[in-house]
Amino acid sequence: MATSQEYWNELGKNSVLLNAMSNWRDDPELWFSKSVNRLPETVRVNYLREEWRWVEKWLLKIGAKKIDWFRDTQGSAWTLPFERGKAEGEIKSIISSLHRTGRITRQEAVSMIPTIALNVKPGEVVLDMCSSPGSKTTQIAENLQNKGLVIANEIANNRINTLVSNIQRHGNKTCMIIQHDGRHIPKIMDNGFDKILVDVPCTGSGTTRKNPEVWKKWLPSGSRSLHKLQVELLTKAINLTKPGGRIVYSTCSLDPVENEAVIAEILRNSPVEILSAENILKSIPYDEGYTVWPKLDDSGNKNNDLDLEKSMLPPTESFIIDSLKKCVRIWNDKIDGSGFFISILEKKIDVINNDIGKNSFLDKNTKPDPDNFPNPIGKELREMIVKHFGKCPENLWIRGKKISWSTDEAMR
Repeated sequence: MATSQEYWNELGKNSVLLNAMSNWRDDPELWFSKSVNRLPETVRVNYLREEWRWVEKWLLKIGAKKIDWFRDTQGSAWTLPFERGKAEGEIKSIISSLHRTGRITRQEAVSMIPTIALNVKPGEVVLDMCSSPGSKTTQIAENLQNKGLVIANEIANNRINTLVSNIQRHGNKTCMIIQHDGRHIPKIMDNGFDKILVDVPCTGSGTTRKNPEVWKKWLPSGSRSLHKLQVELLTKAINLTKPGGRIVYSTCSLDPVENEAVIAEILRNSPVEILSAENILKSIPYDEGYTVWPKLDDSGNKNNDLDLEKSMLPPTESFIIDSLKKCVRIWNDKIDGSGFFISILEKKIDVINNDIGKNSFLDKNTKPDPDNFPNPIGKELREMIVKHFGKCPENLWIRGKKISWSTDEAMR
């Protein structure tokens, strides 16, 4: 353990990331002091399960502490008295069982904040645009309280199995899983989604406490290579949101090119405004967003001669500069966890979504194959269920031999 920690320390001290940090903050050493040690194990308790009170009593018994700033209505979050993955003996077995049965979800604490910012209410229709492994999706489901719908999208084949597994173990009835390139998700719903979470692919420069590879691999050019994708994903999310709806953009990156630069480009071209987080993320320690940032080469040094696209540069428009100050920067040393960036956007209410409803998932004239796509159960199967069990819940869906239970919103 000591040797491993020394290795992490050396990686960090000689990293491009630490050099870059000296151009982003006046006190990079303070940031570094809270960016190397292992993260503690943190979990979320699922209040949709009847046993949640017992789970919380057990967590208290083993010395876990409630996370004070966690303010979700349908769950609680806890810091356990050991590092991630270091539980032993009976405690390890119980944690594994609780997670496997959906009573708790292992999730990094700072990763819970974007869903808090989304402020999901029961009955809403929500899109989690880049959802695997599903911890934020299940957090959204807990806030829906089994009323509404969250569509969990994941493009990568090697990640969607993890998403399916995590949603199934959670046991809620509000999740629907799709597989699309987020930039090309069809426009569904009459007016658009109520809320969309856009937790985009990023370089992960805020995740050094759980992933030492970041110290070795992170380069400013990596941020620039993802910038266009991040802009396109957020642009699509705004198009899919109903007027007056909320979009939360988040990354586990600290590089302004992946964060404030993306938001600035969005403000130039999309009908949204940034909401202040002051009354939304109460008790969570954060700094405001940057309005200026340097050009960095792949040594992490300032280089004003770099030829970057305009969308990656600090804004000159006064309304954008003022808006970026409402963005949320969560620093490792301020929250004693990982770093994160969050921007809470609201689509302007006077926008008309003329093309919502076009290009839906299915051609309305085509009957889907029941073996390849979920369909509401038919009369014959419903009568069979009533005969065997005495009653049949509403909104049952069938795909092949598998039956799922969903909500009214999934029928729309």
